[in-house]
Amino acid sequence: MQKVMMQHYGQWLLYQLRRWGWQGHLAVALLLASLMMVWITQANDKQAEQLRLTIDDLAQHTPVDIQPEPRSTHITQRFYQALPVQKDANQKIADVLNVIEQHGLRLDRSDYSTREVPQSSMVLYHIKFPLEGSYPAIRNVVTAIMNRQQSMALNHINFKRDNMRSEQVKANIEFVLYTKADGQR
Repeated sequence: MQKVMMQHYGQWLLYQLRRWGWQGHLAVALLLASLMMVWITQANDKQAEQLRLTIDDLAQHTPVDIQPEPRSTHITQRFYQALPVQKDANQKIADVLNVIEQHGLRLDRSDYSTREVPQSSMVLYHIKFPLEGSYPAIRNVVTAIMNRQQSMALNHINFKRDNMRSEQVKANIEFVLYTKADGQR
């Protein structure tokens, strides 16, 4: 008897679903999806609350004793020792110009500016210049400068090609030379 009732109920439900059409199917699907999202949101809220309670408990019962790393001053000293002194900056910049000439490129102009870094013992030299040549030649110049001078950083480079078929490119390059301020050890 119960089997017959279930079969009858199943046929009635199938009939109702067919009668609703695609709009009814969509409505049921959206209802089920929204119920599922509410259930997931509640589960996530419970997990977040449990995690917050655990973090609060750990914060109250875990002593925080932050000690500066004893080697940090040693690392800072080693960093400043690796920098060239400020009075050698002109020679380092001349080396950059020599590398450009050694690679067969011509430098028409260059701009230099200095900037002291507050609360440190560094002076930065910004060296900007345009180059024109083949892309591999310019890349080789940049690589050679970087390999030759460890305190030199490539700050900016961009390329422009006037004609797509031309092998010649124009590059604007900016290096930063890091030096120790005069009077620093």
